[in-house]
Amino acid sequence: MKKVLFLSSLLCAALCLTTSCEDDEQVAKKYEVTVTVTADGMSLDSLKDFSLKCLNASGNEMAAQEGENEFVKTYKLIAGNYTLSGFASTSEFNFLGEQKFVVADKDMEVSLVLKPSPKVKGGIIFKELYYTGVPSYYFKDGFYELVNNSDEVMYLDGIIFTEIQRGYGATASTWMDSLGNIPADFYPLDGYVMQFPGNGTDYPVQPGQSVVIATQAYNHGTEADTPKMARELTDADEPSPAGDLSTADWELHLPAHANVNYDNPDVPSLKVIWSNATTYFWMLSVFGNPIALAKLPEGYADAEAFVNDSTNYHSVASGKPILCLPRNCIIDAVDIQRSGEEQIVKVFWPSEDAGYTYPTGANASDPDYAVDFDSWVSPSYSGKSIRRKCIMVTEAGRAYFKDTNNSTEDFILGGQTALPRRTFTAAD
Repeated sequence: MKKVLFLSSLLCAALCLTTSCEDDEQVAKKYEVTVTVTADGMSLDSLKDFSLKCLNASGNEMAAQEGENEFVKTYKLIAGNYTLSGFASTSEFNFLGEQKFVVADKDMEVSLVLKPSPKVKGGIIFKELYYTGVPSYYFKDGFYELVNNSDEVMYLDGIIFTEIQRGYGATASTWMDSLGNIPADFYPLDGYVMQFPGNGTDYPVQPGQSVVIATQAYNHGTEADTPKMARELTDADEPSPAGDLSTADWELHLPAHANVNYDNPDVPSLKVIWSNATTYFWMLSVFGNPIALAKLPEGYADAEAFVNDSTNYHSVASGKPILCLPRNCIIDAVDIQRSGEEQIVKVFWPSEDAGYTYPTGANASDPDYAVDFDSWVSPSYSGKSIRRKCIMVTEAGRAYFKDTNNSTEDFILGGQTALPRRTFTAAD
């Protein structure tokens, strides 16, 4: 009986050993997984700091075999769940990617796309500014286009849209120092100070989405939608490059001048919260003015409370107290210069705009980036806009724009023929 039991034990041990060997052979079976990495909107060769990791379900990194190049890697992997994690960068972007995949019972190919993410947290910025008008002396076709340059939903609610007061010609205002900088920690506002309505989340702007603000939201072509605003062109006139602005997202309507300032009932208007202007339209001078997007200072429930607080008024160039905003309220600023180099009067501190930009009246076909003040021609009534440079377009068509708080670097000097809702297929 003991002998039988002993033989049975040996048989069981042999069976267990055989089964264990078979399981080990199955577990040890490895499959060839080829990983190809690409970057959305950018050539991989132009990226730096590239890295790729393949992790198993336990978080352990798998070693890669030799591949065609660093962007094509081959792994020998057993069946299971895996995660790819990739990284690369440029001066403006980090490129990140993650891809989960499952190895089952065969060799396979896996693609990993690295997506751009701005290194500097962006937001709503100026994309294109058109205010120069066209011959003969037509200026009601101005538009100001904003864009959400971030990867997060942003909101227009409460944003202030304003000019900043400056000295004119070569003479600086009394609130500037000898270098043309503003010594105080506030910026004097000018013209009509407008504000987007909303309670915080009423007017979302999706990542990459543009918003067009029209001085007058109607058709500026030869046959306007509103008869009293129809423009009858003569041989000396030029059509407006803005064209039909009746589908603009917002309008700069001035209720106090409703007899001449057309209100498109289908386009919402920004609200006038303060003004020192006497003009019938919200518009920059055809020669240009500094312009900014801003937020209310902390501690104010609404714009009315801010405007009614006498401590927010300071005596500047005119000697008369004027409404001012603290520097830290600026969201985006563009220091638009008026004319030749000898007349430059810098307005913004470097933290808001370290440079400046300007259009010229030079021919629109002239090469961009080649215009300087030596070839300066009056930009008034030239039909040219100031347009921010595009630095990347993704495969999905998302455009990213240069934003270094230096308008000399961020915008096309000399400008281009204005075009609302301009689309991009490649970087500048």
